[in-house]
Amino acid sequence: MSALQESYVRHPLCLDYQESVAPLCNTEENLSASLSNVSALEHSLSAINEECIFMEKLRDLVCGICVCLQHKAPCIEELEDKMQKLHKERAAAILERRAADSDDDMKELVAAISAANQVLSKGGGDAETIKAVAAAALALRAAVREGGDFPVELDEFSRDGNMQNQMDVSRRANARERRRARNDVMRMPAIGSYPPIEGELDTDESDTESNAYRSQHDQLLHSTKQIFGDKHEYSEFSVVVRKFYRWKKDYTSSYRDAHVSVCIPAIFSPYVRLELLKWDPLHENANFMNVKWYTLLRKYGLSTDENPNSFDDADANPVQLVVKLAMAILHNRLAQCWDVFSTRETQCAVSAINLLLRRRLPSTDPSYTDLVNTVHERLDKAVANLTVLVLDSLVTEAVPDAARVAAYRFGMSLRLMSNICLFHNGGILAMAVIEELALDKLLCGKILPYLRGIQANIHDAIMRTEKVVSLTGIFAGDHSRKLQPLVDYVLELEKGLKEKHCSFGQEIWTHFDGFSADKSGKELVTAKSLPYLHKMLRALKEDDHAKEMSRPYFETDDPF
Repeated sequence: MSALQESYVRHPLCLDYQESVAPLCNTEENLSASLSNVSALEHSLSAINEECIFMEKLRDLVCGICVCLQHKAPCIEELEDKMQKLHKERAAAILERRAADSDDDMKELVAAISAANQVLSKGGGDAETIKAVAAAALALRAAVREGGDFPVELDEFSRDGNMQNQMDVSRRANARERRRARNDVMRMPAIGSYPPIEGELDTDESDTESNAYRSQHDQLLHSTKQIFGDKHEYSEFSVVVRKFYRWKKDYTSSYRDAHVSVCIPAIFSPYVRLELLKWDPLHENANFMNVKWYTLLRKYGLSTDENPNSFDDADANPVQLVVKLAMAILHNRLAQCWDVFSTRETQCAVSAINLLLRRRLPSTDPSYTDLVNTVHERLDKAVANLTVLVLDSLVTEAVPDAARVAAYRFGMSLRLMSNICLFHNGGILAMAVIEELALDKLLCGKILPYLRGIQANIHDAIMRTEKVVSLTGIFAGDHSRKLQPLVDYVLELEKGLKEKHCSFGQEIWTHFDGFSADKSGKELVTAKSLPYLHKMLRALKEDDHAKEMSRPYFETDDPF
């Protein structure tokens, strides 16, 4: 059997068959390889066809965007101008009314003080003299309020040209009275705290002005929705971003060869500017970084590799574009629209600056440096132009509203000092700059002279000094040397209080229970103020002086 098989294998017919099958196998293999190549070519052609179709649609989209933006860009610029004008007019209205109110108050006060000095110059400071001074001051203030300072100027039709000025003075006086009544309600003290001083409150804008601003602002925002109101795919910013993102992700080679990253800021800029019209950095603490369009831009700037947080250097431009445009808006608002006395606006401005700093804007960037310089200049100018009245105690007692006007200016100085200290957050202003503005110029130059002027009224002096001390927390510790004038003044208050009420002894401390409603005597309320001096010294990190203050009344060094 084995021999038969061997003879079969060596048979010529078998050998011919094997020689015939081998080429057929090779041919089959070649055919399979060819079919595979054909499939690959078909797939490649399909991908090329799909890419060509995508590129044709993208070309049409880009052409449409270019034509569209040629017509839409002027409309967007016009809306930007209108929005900026609206904010400037709002800020100007507040500043003009504040300046007019200040001038009116000062005219009335100067006239009343002049009348008071004439009576006081004749000698005497008794109750009858003070009563006569008050009567003379009230009469002269009423004359000024009625327009006595405006001479009659008749035109060819016998009309008084100054009548409008007189009506404006009267209108502003009535408006001040209404705001003052409203502020008195807002300044009702909470339990255990001093009531806010009138000038501390952000109430410089009337409800009518605020409502008018919101109405115009809403109209402009409605207009932004009409800019791309026509139903085209390039009318939606998200569609445009997704189209270019698909090009970047799916056809990276052609995307880079076309240098699209260089052109993207010019294409996206009008859309971003339109979206940023909704951003109000001085009146809203809104974070536009969380909205849909910015999220798309941030995703667009990310690399296509596995790291989700790495940015493509070439395509980081969209994110940088947003920060650049937002910085320009914020800089303009701070330079022209920011009310440095508004705590709310200052808080929003600080939040907006820190927001941009967290979004890849280096602190050494020239635009950021210019913005910080603008903030410094505005604050420095506000401190220089602020007048805190220092009046004689007898004049303050005799002239009606003299103490109120002086207290209002003092409250404004507290508000300004608080706003200056807000720029310590995030290191926007250097500590040396804040010390210069808040301590050297404002505290020592304007606030302390006022506090020394009211030192005779020990209770008011302590109450207002505590408000100043409450603002100095960022200066405590290493910066306490700058606070030494304030520490010295607190020690002067302690000395004056002890001299005036030394007979109270232990009762000064044992009756301290916060601001109770006990009205048994003004002197007892004043005596209870001594522990507040103790707390002030503690807040100023003057523990040794605080212990020295409490030692006469307790066996231990410190009762607290």
